[in-house]
Order: sequence, then C-alpha cells, then structure tokens
Amino acid sequence: MAKRSAEDIGIEDGDQAYLKRQKITNPVKSVNVNAATEINSGKQLRQLVAFDQDHIRAKHGIQSFKNFLDGFANPDKDIGRATAILKDYLDSHKPEDENDKTAAYLPDLMQTWSYAAQSNDESLLSAVPAVLALLLKTLSNVLEFSEHGLRLCRTMLQRSQLELISRGLTANKNREFLISPVLRLLKELSTFDGGALAKQVFRARDHTLKGLGRNLNLRFTGDGIEDVRRPSVRTNALRFILPIFKFLPVEAKRELLNQRDIASNLTRGIEDDPAPMVREILTTLKTYVLQDEALPRDAKTKVVNAASLGRIALLYGYEHPDGGAEVPQTPVNLVAHEFLVSACTSHDFGVLNHQTGFYPRGIDPDDLAEVGANEAVLDLGLDSIEWMENFTDQVPIRNTILSDFIQTLRPWSSTKQRELLISVFRAAPELVAEYFFNKKSFSFDPKLTATWIGYSAFLFSSLQLPLPEFFGHSQRYARLPPPHSIVLESILPQPLSQKVLRGCLLQPEPLIKFFAVRLLCIAFSKFKDTLRMYHNAADGSSQLWTQAATLLTEAFCKRCPSIKDVIHGFRNMTDDDLLQREAITKLLVLYYEVVPSIALEAKFDVSGVLSQTLHSVDKTTLKPQDRALRAMELENLFQFAHFSPGMRWFATTPELPLSPFMAMLKLSAEAPEDVPLLKLRSVLASVIEENQILQTQTKISALDSFILRLRSLGGTPNAPSVYTFLDDCISRCAAKPIKYIYALEEIQAKDQSKDQQRPFSLLTLAITEQWPFMIKSADDQVIQEIAQFVAGYLATCIKIKENKAAIKSVIERLATETPVESPARKTIERSRKLVDSISVPEAKRIPRETSIKESKNNVPSDTEKAALMATMLEDSKPHGENHNSLIKWTTKEVDEVVEGGHAASLIMLMSSEYLSVRKEALTNISKFATKLNESSFEEKEQIWLLLSEVVETAKKIIDEQPLPTVISAFAAHAIPVLNDPLHILYPKINKFLSQGPTWELEKIPLMYKILDEAPSLDDAYYPEMSWLLTYMLAGLRTAADMAIYRKRRVFEKLFSIWNSAYLAPGLRDKILRILFRATTIEGGSTTLITRFSTMTWLQAQVALGSGMSLKVLMERILETSDQQRVKKWARTRGVNAIKADTLNF
Repeated sequence: MAKRSAEDIGIEDGDQAYLKRQKITNPVKSVNVNAATEINSGKQLRQLVAFDQDHIRAKHGIQSFKNFLDGFANPDKDIGRATAILKDYLDSHKPEDENDKTAAYLPDLMQTWSYAAQSNDESLLSAVPAVLALLLKTLSNVLEFSEHGLRLCRTMLQRSQLELISRGLTANKNREFLISPVLRLLKELSTFDGGALAKQVFRARDHTLKGLGRNLNLRFTGDGIEDVRRPSVRTNALRFILPIFKFLPVEAKRELLNQRDIASNLTRGIEDDPAPMVREILTTLKTYVLQDEALPRDAKTKVVNAASLGRIALLYGYEHPDGGAEVPQTPVNLVAHEFLVSACTSHDFGVLNHQTGFYPRGIDPDDLAEVGANEAVLDLGLDSIEWMENFTDQVPIRNTILSDFIQTLRPWSSTKQRELLISVFRAAPELVAEYFFNKKSFSFDPKLTATWIGYSAFLFSSLQLPLPEFFGHSQRYARLPPPHSIVLESILPQPLSQKVLRGCLLQPEPLIKFFAVRLLCIAFSKFKDTLRMYHNAADGSSQLWTQAATLLTEAFCKRCPSIKDVIHGFRNMTDDDLLQREAITKLLVLYYEVVPSIALEAKFDVSGVLSQTLHSVDKTTLKPQDRALRAMELENLFQFAHFSPGMRWFATTPELPLSPFMAMLKLSAEAPEDVPLLKLRSVLASVIEENQILQTQTKISALDSFILRLRSLGGTPNAPSVYTFLDDCISRCAAKPIKYIYALEEIQAKDQSKDQQRPFSLLTLAITEQWPFMIKSADDQVIQEIAQFVAGYLATCIKIKENKAAIKSVIERLATETPVESPARKTIERSRKLVDSISVPEAKRIPRETSIKESKNNVPSDTEKAALMATMLEDSKPHGENHNSLIKWTTKEVDEVVEGGHAASLIMLMSSEYLSVRKEALTNISKFATKLNESSFEEKEQIWLLLSEVVETAKKIIDEQPLPTVISAFAAHAIPVLNDPLHILYPKINKFLSQGPTWELEKIPLMYKILDEAPSLDDAYYPEMSWLLTYMLAGLRTAADMAIYRKRRVFEKLFSIWNSAYLAPGLRDKILRILFRATTIEGGSTTLITRFSTMTWLQAQVALGSGMSLKVLMERILETSDQQRVKKWARTRGVNAIKADTLNF
C-alpha cells in the first residue's frame, strides 16, 4: 500500500501531519577517514585524538596520528618539527603530581580504546593499540621521550588497560587484525628502555600472556611466502615473547618456561616459519636460555626436550627462500645444526647429563663385595657378577632425552645429521650401544644405493670415535670391567654382522667391497686399542679385566668374517685397483696382529704376491700417487710375511734379483717423505735384531743411518750393482753370523783402548770379506760407486759412536785390498775425513713411562689443583661490603626492591662487622617493611612478616655483635620463595614464620625440617636440599658461623648426604664448596680434623674412587690447619706424616 500524500488526506489532516517532530541531521560535514589530516601543532594533535563518541571522527583522529608517527620512520624526512609537536602534545598530558605514578597518561586514547571495547567497534579496537604500539616505538628512538614512554607503559599496565589487552589477545582466531596490534603493543612494552618493564609485563601474565599458546599456532595460511610487512599472528607473538627471555630475571624466566603451552609452541611448526624468524628463535633460545648459567637444568629441558629437538631437526630440510635479505645470512639449516650440536653436546645446556661411558646406569663398577664373598667358596670370576650378561638388548642410560631424539635422525640421508649424531656419540658414549640396540630394523645388506652408501659413511664415522677414557669411569679404571656387549657395539655394532660383512666381501661391486674392508680395518684397530686398555686396567686394578678381555675377543671373533673370506676377496681383485689392495692387505695384517686365533684358520702364500708387487713398484710408468699406494701395499705384505715363520728373508729367485729383506731396505730408501712406512721400519728392525746384522746399542739408530745412506744412491746409474753387492753381504752375514763374531773378537783383542767395548755392526765385516771378490769381478765405475757408498757408511758408523778402532782397522784392510792408483782406494782412505760433513738421523727418543702406581693413584697435577681450587673457593675471599643498597631501594618501586635483590642485600648488611652499617640496615628494613605493608604488592603479607621477624631478632644483639651470617642468609634466600607461592619451600617457610616473632640465633633455620622430614611434594626432596645447601654456603663466612655449624653437627650431616647412592646431580659439588669454604675460616680446617674425623671419611671416599677433588680437599685441609694442635691431637704425629699417609692412601 502506497503512502498517502497531504492532498489526499485533506487540509486539516495535512496541517496536522506537518506538526510531527522532524528528524534533525548534523549540519557538520562527514569526515573522510581515509584522508588523514596533516598535523601542524600540538594543539591540533590534541584536538584530533580527543575522545569523541562519533566513531568516524575518532577513527579519523587515530589515522591522522598514525600517519604523523609514520613520518618518524622516514629517513629522508626532517623530524625536528615533528619532534617539537609530539613533545608539546606529550607535555600537555603530564599529570599535575609528577610523583603520582598511578595516574593515567594520555587519557583520551585510553578512553577511546575503552569506548571501542564497550561499543564493540572492531576497527577502532584494532586502530588504538596499533597507534599506541607505534607511539611507543617512536618514543624509544628519542632519548628525551624516555620519561614519557615510561609513563605510557605504566598506564598500559593498569588494570583497565590490561583487561583491554586480554580481550584483544583472546579475540576469535579469525580476527587477526584485533590480535596482532595488541601483540605489537606488548612487544614495545616489554622492550622499552632496554626491557625496564619486562618484569612488570610478565607479572601481569594473567592478562599479557593470556591465549599466547593459541596465538603461537596462528600462522600464515596464504599462498607463497609470508610478507615481512604483514606478519602473521604467530610472528607477532614470537616477536613479543622472544625478547622477554632477554630481560627477565632467572626465576621469572623459569616460571615462563614452565608454561607448557608457550614453551612447546615456540618450536612447533618452526619449519614453516620465515627464515629470519627461525634464526631469531634459535639464537634467542641458545643465548638467553641454554647459555644462562643461573637457569636450572629442569627449566632448560622445557625447550630442549626430545620433541622440540626433533622439530628443530626438521630444519635440515628447510627450503623456504630468505625473503630477499640485503645482507647474506647464514643458511637456516646451518643455524639449526649449530644449535643442535651445542644443545646436545654441552653439559651446561640442559640436555646432556653426566654419564659413565660404557657402564650402565644403576651399577657400581667398584663394588667387589659380592665377588669377594664368593671367592671364599669358589672363584667364579665374572660369572659371579649378575649384571655382566644383562645388557644384550637394552641399556639403562642417563641421557634419555638424547636417546629419544637421536632415534629420529636420518644420518644416512644428511651429512649434517650424521655429524650431529657423531657429536652426540662423542659427548655421550653410553648412547652408542643403546642406539644400535634399537636400530635392528635397519638392514645393512649390501645394495649399492644412496641409502646404503650414506649408512656406510655413518658407520665408518661412528667406528672412528675414540674410546672414552677409562671406559667412562672417573679418574681411573674401575675394579670391574664394563659389559662386553656394550663395548662391542662401539667396535663392531650389530648392523655389521658376520653374515652381512661376508656378503660385502664377496660382492663383485668394488665400492661395496671397499667400504666393508675399510670398516673392518677401523674396527680391528679400535679393538686393538680396547685390548690394550683392558690389559692396562688388569695391571692396575682387578684380574677380572683379563677374563673380560677374553670374553670380548670371543664375541668380536663371532661377529667379524673369517679370514678365508678376506683372502678370497683379495685374490679376486685386479692388479690395478690400488686402493682396494692397500686396504685389504692392511686388513690381513690386522687379523694376524689382533686375532691370530682365527688368522691361522687359512694359509696364504705371500711370496707370489710379494714378487708381483715388487715388479709393479719397479715400473717407471707409475704415477707418484700410485707408487705411494704400491709402497703402502708392499709395507703391508712385508708385515704379513713377518708373521710367517717360514719366510726366507735373504733368498733370491729368478723373479726377484734382490732378497725380500734388501727389497724392504730399497723400498724404505726410495719411499717419499710423506709416506714414512713406519710399520715397515719395525719389520726391518725386528729382522736385523734377530739376525744380528746391525748393532742396536747406540742412541742413533744404525738401521736409520744405513737407510739414509741408501737414499744417496737414488738416481745413480750403478745403484742396482750397489744393491746387489750389499744384498750379498747381508745374506752372508745373516747365514753365518758366528763367523763374523769371531772376526770381531780378533779385532777387539788387538785393540787395548777404551773403544773396544763400543758396539760394532757385523755387516761391516761382511763387506770387508766380500770386498776383494768385488774388486776382481766389477768394472771401475761400479767399484767407484760401491767405494763411495762404503766410505759414507763407515763415516756414518764412526759418527754414531761405533767402535772407532775396529772401523779404522777395516778401512786399512779395504784400502790394502784395493789397487794403489785406483780412485776407489783414495775414496776409502778419505772415509774418516767425511765424518764431520756426513749427516745422520736424530737420536732415538725414549718416551717417559708413567708408573703403574702413579696411574692408579692418579695424583692430581698442579694445574688441576689450581683450577679446582679456583672453582671451589669462588666468592670465598673476603671483599668489601656493598652499601649501595642502603640508598638504592629508596628510588625503586616495591616490586623492584623485592625482585631486584635490594631487600636481600639490606638483610645481609645486618651481618656487617661495622656497627653503623648494621644499624642503618636495620632502620632501612623497618622503613621498607612499612612501605611494603601499605603497597598493593600481591605477596606483601608474607614478606612483611619475614622482614618484621628479622628486625625483631636482630634488635637483641645488633648493638653488640653482627647477626649470624647463616640467619641473614636464610632470610635473604627466603624472600624469592615467599614471592612465589608455587615454590616448593613456600609451605615450610610460612610454617616457620608462624612459630614466633623471633628466631633462635644458635640454630640453622629449616635444616632438620628439610633433611629429616618429608618434602612438601613427592619429588621435591633434592630441590629442597639444593636450596638449603645454597643458603648454608652463603651463611658460612666467619668463625662465629663455623661455631654454629660445629654445634649443630652440620658436617656430619653433609658426610651422610654425600654417601647417598641416589644423590641428585650438583649436590655433591655444593657440599664440596661448603667444605672448601670452611678451610678459609680461621680454625675451620682444625675443627674438621679434630671434631668430625674428616680425614678418615675422605680416605674412605678416595679408596672408593671418588676422584681428584677429594684429594685436593684433603691436602687443603692439612695445609690450612693448626700444625701444633693437629700434632698434639694426632699424638706426636706431625702434619707431614698425616699428609703422606692420607695422600698415598
């Protein structure tokens, strides 16, 4: 139905219609929000941002303010005028009372924000915190605006604003435009003025951290890469939470990390974050969490547990671009690798626990009680140890986090992951066996694939790891050996079974065979080192080690392939495959050296292979690197031949013009300098000593000198003739040495000088005997060449201090047998003149052997003592008192005084030796207690009660003597506990405070409550004990404190705690620090000796293998004690006698 007009109604009705109330419209023109107004004065700015219920004008003002602030970020714009406008605006909002820090700053903006929340205007709800964040960012860049910024920050932390922040943080997750501005505002709040208000932001965590766990999961969901200028909610949340770790104190940081949803979401989905954000996450966690020495281990594990480490490991495959960074940045995968290596291999970073190497968790390798009990009836050896055979499939370990994490790595597919896993094995050897026990499903069957090659490289790297010193036991070898099943996994792990290795050796594919041979070479060398350690342990400890070495050898032989398979693989190799031949000949030698029992299962005639290889070496067409490989192969073959009792070292054949021995000398002389052939040198020395060819008594080796002379033949045309002559002489000397011994005795009988007792080489006499025959059969050039060599050889013999008279007689005889006018005779006669100019090797160095007694007792060196003393006596030296707290607290807020440690410092000053300082501290504590009681601080009642009781307790003695340090230390350490209602000691300290208004000065507060009674929580006993020991260490400073500790038998309690088998890590270190602190107090060491039988206790602990620290403590106590009193107490035995008995126990 259409609306009727006035004419249709009639005149009267029409007149009546116009008398109706008309709609009134605003005559002011509507404002265009997008067209921001340029701000030219502070007054104009105040008018624009003034509170207005018209949301259009309000948005316009906020937008204009935002554009104005954006100008400060423009480097090309002069901001002098803008700075003056902003200063005028900020100064106009100063509160009338500048000391009133509770007054709201910039009330118009706050009211606009509140109105937007009441009217549910989402665009305004987003704009206000955005402009506030931009304002704080601008103020932080101008020093003169710091006070204005702090006022604004305090306003933002008032309850009304915190509720608005909480509303923004908990907005619907699809309202990113509401959440992100609040997160940016919180980021500016927490970082303003170097994080001055970060603690306050965290204290208001019920509002500021609300919904943060969820917001950390609201990531970028669009296509492509996240735009740096439009970050996602997660990115903004990370930018807010990460800087907080930098500025928060330890306790607050620990509490933040205990919020599971925040700590876990920091790394959840990190592989999808932008590259700059990933770097910031890892850098912050490493610098301000893992490297924070004051942060306890349990807090660090909240961000470096198995799950988070696994997420970070996903960054090895990070492929997102770097967002067009102007400066080249470290690749994300490398940053992640460095983070993981540091986190997993450092004991201070929370993941890596101290472990005992190859000894499983829960066993005592020094416990021989059960073995000793059985020996009286029947010597069962290792069979009497129940746990020795229990670790064939699973190993109890201490590093469970690392164990779970490394099972997720793929070392066969990534070089960096392989390096990480090897680093973990090196830092925690206990994980090697546990890792391979749990990796049975991964087969090592020979297949030439990328996965097989990668896994082979990983196994090769793991076998190259060194064995832990003393197999993981501290300071010395344990009385019991580790389980051989665990040791074997580090030498030849389960994937390398006998069946698999045999299949690899018989493979036609050269690469598979080469990998298998190299792995076995490393395994045999490592097993050889292991057996040497077993034998050293058997000499210095228990003979059970010898039996364990036999069991380990049997297990190793069952896992390695038969030598027949190795020989078969060697025979199937081509002559040109030099790398393979060198490796497999080395393996054959290792079989004979390490496990001769299985090496003798097959016979291998090495002479044919040796002849063929010698011919190959003599080829002039070989490249230098090929010649070096051939030389190494020959070295291995000669070693292998040395194990054969029927080897004919001095026999020649038509195929071999030189004997094998001479071929070894020739090979040693012609080998490059970078291929020393040390093993061949040992074979030569053995053969020479066995056949008495050269003497071995001089300091300078006759063999090395002879080889050095052979080097001079290199390149000469008649060198083969010289080698043939020498070979004949050596063969004759080895065949009938007794003939040359008689000849030497005849020469010595004619010589009555002192030189007749000097050594002499029989080879020299063999050369003299064969000289006339050589003169008759050789031509002049060959004679001259041999004469030059013999002259140099004789000069060398003189220079290395052989029998000079006998050599002179030999020279005369050689000259007589040589034609008079020949050049050879002149060369021989000049032999003695060559002594000064000829070069000889360096003298043999005799290594200093450490005695068994010294290695067993493991006497600490001076350097180790100094390092340990510096650690244990840290903060023990008397230093000047810091009286700054008497003044500083007056300029701080109540919460800063409590959380900043100023209140604790005031309490400690009541133990000052100066009366005026004690009185001033007492007065200041009373004033602060009054101020605290009148404040709105959340935990004020309990802390006020503590301060009041401290004051009442101190009033009784403050004028006469200091308050005992242990009392002030307890009160100072109790303040952080009372400030945290979730602290494990909160109930006990409150119960203690409720017992009375004053404390007994001769007692140590809560000592018996903590040590003898049940903890407040089931798993809190050791954390409570750690807190007690910490304050007891701080409370031991003076002789009066030592007297209290003596009366309360503190040290007996500490000795009892030390002996606990399940003591938490770090507690023994604190006990040691208390004992070392006692030695710095006058009379402290004497009290320890005479009142608590400390030396007897220390002797018992050292005998049980407690390590170097207790030995240093024993020596420290004896050196700092009262010599006369200890002598009297010990019944005329002096301190030196006690010290000798104690340190040699």
